[in-house]
Amino acid sequence: MARVEEKPDYLFITEEADAIAAVRSLSDEEIVGLDTETYWEPYAKHSSISLVQVAAREGKVLVFDLLALKAEILRPLVESPSIKMAAHNARFDEAMLAGTGLKPASFVDTLRLARSALRLPSYSLAGVSAHLFGIELDKSYQKSNWRRRPLTRGQLDYAALDAHIALHVYDELTLILRERGRLDAALRNATLTPVKEKTDGAGTPRRRAPAIPLRPLTDEEKRVVNVLKRWRFEKAQAEHVPAYMVCPDRTLEHLVIEMPRELEALLSINGLGPSRVERYGLEILEALGQCIKDN
Repeated sequence: MARVEEKPDYLFITEEADAIAAVRSLSDEEIVGLDTETYWEPYAKHSSISLVQVAAREGKVLVFDLLALKAEILRPLVESPSIKMAAHNARFDEAMLAGTGLKPASFVDTLRLARSALRLPSYSLAGVSAHLFGIELDKSYQKSNWRRRPLTRGQLDYAALDAHIALHVYDELTLILRERGRLDAALRNATLTPVKEKTDGAGTPRRRAPAIPLRPLTDEEKRVVNVLKRWRFEKAQAEHVPAYMVCPDRTLEHLVIEMPRELEALLSINGLGPSRVERYGLEILEALGQCIKDN
C-alpha cells in the first residue's frame, strides 16, 4: 500500500488541454479518491462546485478548477462504470456533480465503510483519518471562500489532502473488513446506486432522504431540540418562510441524537441535503456546540 502523506503533491489544472490529458491518464485506474469543494450562491440559492480533486494510487493529486473548466471534461471519469470513486459522505459529491449535468456511476462511500468497520465517536473524515493514520486534518479551510481566485496555497493543500486521504481510507477499511470476512456486504452497502430524480431550477438533484426510525428522546435531548426550535423560528421569521422549510421537526430530533460536529457529518442527518447544509450548516453546528458547552 502506498504511503499516506500529510502534504501530497498535486497538480492544479486550469487549462482545458491539461484537463483532458489528466482525465485520460486515469482511464486505467480501478479506483480513485474524489472530493469536491463548493460555495453557496445566495441569489441562485444553490451550491456550486469550485474544485474537483482526484487522487490515484500513483502520481500527483489532480485538482480541477471548475471555475475555469467545464464539468463536461470530467465525464469520462465520473460516468465510467469501471472506475470506482471513493469519497467520504459520497452522496454530497454525487449530488454536486449531478448538478453540473454529469451522471455519476460508481461512487463508494467511505463514511458507510467506516461505520461498518470502526467504532468511533465521530465518523467524519477528520475523525477516521486521525484513528487510522494519526493524521489530524485541519478542517478550518472547509469554511473558507472557495469562489475566490486566486486560491491560497493552504486551500489547495487542504483540497488535495482530502482526496488523497479518502483513497487511503478506502484501502485501509477494505483491508480491515476483508480480514473480518465482511467486505462484500460492506461494499454492497457503501456502493451508491445512481438514482434518477427530478431537479430544482439550478439542475441540482432533489432526493428524498430515507425515513430513519428515531428512538424516544431523553429529557436533555428534548431541551436541545427546544434550543434548535428557537433558532429555527428566528431563521424562518427572517426568511419569511414556514419553520418546516428551514428544518422539519424530525431533522431536529435526528440532530440531537447524533450530535454531529462536522459539516460533512450533517449530510447523514435525515432531511439535510447539500443545499440545507451549505445554507444552515454552520449555524446548526454552532447551536449544537453551544448546547454541549452549556451542559
